[in-house]
Amino acid sequence: MLKDRLVGTWQLISVEGHLPDGSRDHPYGQNPLGVLMYDRPGNMAVQIMGRNRPPFKSADLKGGSAQETKNALDGVAVYFGTYETEEQTDTVLHHITGSVFPNWIGSVQRRKATVEGNRLILRTEPLLMGGSESVVVLEWQRLAPSS
Repeated sequence: MLKDRLVGTWQLISVEGHLPDGSRDHPYGQNPLGVLMYDRPGNMAVQIMGRNRPPFKSADLKGGSAQETKNALDGVAVYFGTYETEEQTDTVLHHITGSVFPNWIGSVQRRKATVEGNRLILRTEPLLMGGSESVVVLEWQRLAPSS
């Protein structure tokens, strides 16, 4: 079952946007950081960010300028909630409880899932990012459990 193959912690390998004109982009840079977690009871969380985001001038967690804060948020995707699977279509549905992008709170985000060994590929439905719609393809590597 798909759910059994998803359970665990996954490290992000790549994020690639597939645009309608056939071009591709990397919305979080060439080598993004990220982790995705699915547990057996049906909870999930994901954190994705660009690797080279500039630091704030201040060490104050709430002390960034408007531009620093915008730049920091533009380079991240973070959300959590619950999930369920549609086995017949190899689809995972993320029911979002909290998100850095407030418009997603309360939404359901569908991801086509392909699991091959310790690799997971998730494909979004078309998403509007920076004024263009793209299908985002995320590649993940399963992390070994801690002993």
